[in-house]
Amino acid sequence: MKIYEDKTRSAKERASALVAEMTFEEKITQLQNHAAPIPRLNVPHYEYWNEASHGYFGPFKYDKMDVTSFPVCLAMSQSWDPDKIKEVACAISDEIRAYHNIYGYELNDWCPTINLARDPRNGRSDENFGEDPFLTGKLAIKYVQGMQGDDPNVLKTCATPKHYALNSSENNRHNGSSNVDEATLREYYTRQFRDAVLYGHAQSIMTSYNRVNGVPASANEKLLTHLLREEWGFDGFVVSDCGAVSDVYENIVFNDIMNIQSDEKTTGHYYAKNLDEAAAISLSAGTDLSCGEEYQSPLVRAVKNGLISEDVINRALTRIFTVRFRLGLFDEEGDYAYRNIGWDDVCTAEKQKLCLDIADDSIVLLKNDDALLPLSKDDLKGKKVLIIGPNAIYRELGGYSCGSNRIDTTVNVLALDGIKNALKDNDTEVLYEKGWCCGKEFREGVDGRLPGADNESPDAIKRSREADAEEAAEAKELGLSIKQLSFAKNFCLKFMAPGYDYHNITDAIRSPKKFVTEDPDVRADDAMLFERALAAAKDADIVIIIAGTDASNASEENDRAELDLPYGQNEKIEKIIEANPNTVVVINALGAVTGSFFDKAHTIINEHFAGQEQGTALADVLFGKVNPNAKLTATWYRNMDDLPPINDYGIYRFDTVNRKGRTYQYFKGKALFPFGYGLSYTSYDYADMKITKDGSSEASSAFDANDTMVISADISNTGKYDGKEIVELYVSKVIPEDMHDKKPARQLKGFTKVFIKAGTSEKAVIKLPVSELAFWSNLKNKMVVEPGDYVIELAKSSSDIVLTKTVHIDGVWDAPLAAVTTEIDRTIIKTGETACVNTVAVALDTSRVLNAALRPVYSVSDTSVASIDANGLVTAIAPGTALISADVTYNGKTMTGTVPVTVR
Repeated sequence: MKIYEDKTRSAKERASALVAEMTFEEKITQLQNHAAPIPRLNVPHYEYWNEASHGYFGPFKYDKMDVTSFPVCLAMSQSWDPDKIKEVACAISDEIRAYHNIYGYELNDWCPTINLARDPRNGRSDENFGEDPFLTGKLAIKYVQGMQGDDPNVLKTCATPKHYALNSSENNRHNGSSNVDEATLREYYTRQFRDAVLYGHAQSIMTSYNRVNGVPASANEKLLTHLLREEWGFDGFVVSDCGAVSDVYENIVFNDIMNIQSDEKTTGHYYAKNLDEAAAISLSAGTDLSCGEEYQSPLVRAVKNGLISEDVINRALTRIFTVRFRLGLFDEEGDYAYRNIGWDDVCTAEKQKLCLDIADDSIVLLKNDDALLPLSKDDLKGKKVLIIGPNAIYRELGGYSCGSNRIDTTVNVLALDGIKNALKDNDTEVLYEKGWCCGKEFREGVDGRLPGADNESPDAIKRSREADAEEAAEAKELGLSIKQLSFAKNFCLKFMAPGYDYHNITDAIRSPKKFVTEDPDVRADDAMLFERALAAAKDADIVIIIAGTDASNASEENDRAELDLPYGQNEKIEKIIEANPNTVVVINALGAVTGSFFDKAHTIINEHFAGQEQGTALADVLFGKVNPNAKLTATWYRNMDDLPPINDYGIYRFDTVNRKGRTYQYFKGKALFPFGYGLSYTSYDYADMKITKDGSSEASSAFDANDTMVISADISNTGKYDGKEIVELYVSKVIPEDMHDKKPARQLKGFTKVFIKAGTSEKAVIKLPVSELAFWSNLKNKMVVEPGDYVIELAKSSSDIVLTKTVHIDGVWDAPLAAVTTEIDRTIIKTGETACVNTVAVALDTSRVLNAALRPVYSVSDTSVASIDANGLVTAIAPGTALISADVTYNGKTMTGTVPVTVR
């Protein structure tokens, strides 16, 4: 039995032994996302690129394509419910494992997206968990745990938090630099990645396209080695975003598609002199796997020319295959964890219910001035309810969603369907008017013309690629908009229906951005549609406007140019409200929006893209089956003037051009709706705030830096509806007036969700380790708990502080050990050769603790294979594979770093 076949060995040992069996040529084939098979070693083909942001989005080569499509992450984050987020991730990983067990689909999934929503114009706002690093970190931990499973021996799937790091603008991601100071980098932009790795134990990380402080993320040793591995203890593998290694030099594929000449090239960082150097720099810095082909012939040339050694390739492959062994991919004969997951675990009634539950808890009630909601079904008997807006019949599931193109979800409840279903036996007339069109613009062709469609077919839309003429989309329902398509250089778009001739478009695309078609009203007259809707509104008893955005307004590679609702919806909404004040405005958008109608509308609901059950969830809230309990996880600004340029990554107000700052932590203006905001059909009172030391019942106002505070309060439901209240805990450091300091106005440091029956009270309890109050110190080059006074706040939102107490913090934080990282300069050596092991030990405050007085204690699992001295010098003794361990004890805690070595 080969060592890599021995199930009793650790995943690291087996990976090292397997890599040692490979030829150089075979190794090269394993460094890209579509890794080739190595039949002689029983290594199958493997595709690392799969998506599961809010539901499995796999290759789907077979007829059965059922999956559950949950709300987008921004929507789910508004539930403020980490445990439910874990349930969702568990359900998604069930379906991924089912497809693996049945069809052999791979188990690496590039999710979740945990970049922060520090600017609502970002085209991928719907994919993240909001603007706050603390909340995002808590949700990311649970998402990763749900994806990877709870079995200590086998990973269920491999999560890949992305895009590391500072990547929340699409327009400049291939050529821009996200520049911030050290405190902002650590306290804000990377905090959530730290949590996903340190506490969620994510096994893979994806780099971003952009530069960070001038260095491309895929070539950034500080990010990939010093922070990720040494400070956070990451022991998985790093994959680049697709083509990001190429961007270290230039985006060759993009420039080719765009037909950009050499003197006009603007995509790429030109950090390297050529693609060979880009590959060598990126692999050396810690990007182990390339999504793309940069690690193929360019890397071969780089090795040949001495830019990089084969030892670095061995290190990367050992990391990659360690994860594949942890997934059980080489041990699939017989019984093993997750082997019995199959079709009975896909699209189950339980998953459908979970999908609806999280959608229900994602809807934010923004305004209810006249208590129009909840709508009473009894009051609507014999009445007319009018639904207006294309979003009512257009299913937008968000980025990387199953349900797009010809892949459909088993359950699909549109907003109009949900409302009709809720009123189907109620003797209520439900009417629909589209009101306007969406997704109408076509992008510019290579010859400068705007290709358009003059065929008026309303029934079907088909798209085919010249490359293989594969049908990729069919209009099976009203409101279809084709989105998120990738094309060859030439494409053909066909509008089809019985009795109509084809209308063909054969222009080449001038950019790789998404090509979005019109919905079925290809040549509809907006004015006529709106006049009809306005007339119907005047005659209705209740009007429900489903307004919002679609994939043509923003997406990957495409930020929003403005935050006002597109297609003239602001003005249209105002006119409808004037015609009928009994109007509910539902905003179905990828993120925050602005508009003058906010001051005129009395009733507004925010429903981000809420998955396959979005229509049912909306109806649940509208008609009171669910008392809205969600709260915003991103600030809604009043207008664009409140925002600095999107490419400006500073958040402190003096680090931004307009001096207003970003996010609730620093924004100095008045938000339209603040972070943490959300109304309910009931009302809550907060009282009797108390702060104690953990383990004591006595109130206290003085704490040591190593203590844990316990904050409690009585929350009373003073209304007539049962409800769930999210209690938010903020902390602000008291800064003397004569001292200039960059501390945030306040920071979220805890939250809890409490169910309270009408007319009763419950106690909300939140634990807060004082170490959570640490800030980055440029003087001490580490995180420090500063002594002084801090205000502890219990709040309904970041702008609605209900109860406060001031505490005094003193003492020095004795930070525990966070990570011990052990690396070896040569993972594969010959008998008699030596290799050097290096160990780094870092405390939670980022202090590097090893010194002359504190050294690691080394050992080898098999002393017949190799020996190691006190300085980490390894000597190869005989063929085999062994695991080298480095034990470090600091502040009473012992941790061990391990690295394999194979002797040939």
